Amino acid sequence: MARTLLPADGLALAIHNILSTGPRAAAELTKALGISQPTLSRTILSMPDRVIGFRVTGQRTPLYGLLRPLPMGLSPRQRIHQCLGTGQLRPFADVAFLAGGGTLEAVGGATTLYDGLPPYMAFAAPSGFMGRHIAQQAARSAPYPASLRDWSDEHRVAWLFSEGLNLPGNLVFGDGPLQREMDLRGVPPVPAAERGARYVQMAASLKSVAQGSSAGGDQPKFVSLTEGPGHVIVKFARKGTRMAELLPLEHLALRALGEVGVSAAHSQLLAADDYVFLEVTRFDRVGLTGRVGLLSAGAVDDERFGQRDSWSQFATRCVQARLLKPRDALQVDIMAAFSELIGNTDRHFENISLLIGDDGRFLGMAPAYDILPMRYAPIGGGLDPDLSPIEPRIGSIGSSPAVWEPAARAAERFWAWAQTEKLPAPISAPMRRLAARNLEVARGFAGALRGG
Repeated sequence: MARTLLPADGLALAIHNILSTGPRAAAELTKALGISQPTLSRTILSMPDRVIGFRVTGQRTPLYGLLRPLPMGLSPRQRIHQCLGTGQLRPFADVAFLAGGGTLEAVGGATTLYDGLPPYMAFAAPSGFMGRHIAQQAARSAPYPASLRDWSDEHRVAWLFSEGLNLPGNLVFGDGPLQREMDLRGVPPVPAAERGARYVQMAASLKSVAQGSSAGGDQPKFVSLTEGPGHVIVKFARKGTRMAELLPLEHLALRALGEVGVSAAHSQLLAADDYVFLEVTRFDRVGLTGRVGLLSAGAVDDERFGQRDSWSQFATRCVQARLLKPRDALQVDIMAAFSELIGNTDRHFENISLLIGDDGRFLGMAPAYDILPMRYAPIGGGLDPDLSPIEPRIGSIGSSPAVWEPAARAAERFWAWAQTEKLPAPISAPMRRLAARNLEVARGFAGALRGG
């Protein structure tokens, strides 16, 4: 084998350049550089702060990866912690971020190399309305883009491992956020008598971010720890707007699903000053300090299937892969059928999730959330769609009476309540008239699918 004539620092630079596109096996490096294995090993040992050696579980060939720089000097080697249902904390994984975009994860004795971010990390990263707010806040004090659309994986990682706090699921990213989580435990809940005033303050402070945010389902919201319900997500809208009418409908939709046996998030509706609030109890929290693991269907599908087609097809794949049980798929089908019967056109893959136990196993589908007649939601630019009747379709849901019978019962309750229920935030006369028409359409459509 030909020997390299490069000096040691030149050889290190050559290794750096090759690994900058992603991990490589030793044989690839020695061949590309024309050096022996001992020379490679000596050079790699001289680069401990830049190069990491590892073997992916299930593969025999060892690999070398270049640690990639992260914003604000954050170390590319980090630890992730897990908060159990009891509230106790324990180490979950050690991760290293590699050049080329990969993430190396070590959990117990298993080592996994992801092409990008692990699904739980992509899921926890800022997104939606709250993500837009986070981006604007972060850009004021650190070199983050002010628009979330311009964030790279490096920005997401830097934020998670430096500023992440009270995130969805049960993972805490990094030691700094771990201390912030411990500090949060000392913050008292919002007193029940003060929640209206406190929520108004939060909504007013988020007013600039909320402009136009309802388009695409990006509903303005914030999180709170409130005396009584505990950890909640609070959606809000200004009175007199279309979204202020949809929040009461979301409240009724979740209640209707619960009454036919579908697990659904508990919600409470209130009005204060110029705002309507929908308080949704978080199902990824246990008491004041405990947590439950959570992943959106999008995170699961992207990692395992790469389809993102429909809720029902996703649930079927999960049953076939033994991630879910048939009863979970039935729940998803009922949610999809109910959505057809109430005009929920926003069935993207972040609007259903899977629960994960302390041992990392999937526990089943999370309770239903974010189900409402999005057919009538604002479409941007201050425009509201016409209040036209629903147009349900079977699609990929199928025609099983076991699906459509409970979905139809829930839809009938929902549209009947929309006409008669007395709520803290009243539903307008035009919407009540539409509810009467939609009740007829839902009954007519589902009648042939409900069975005997």
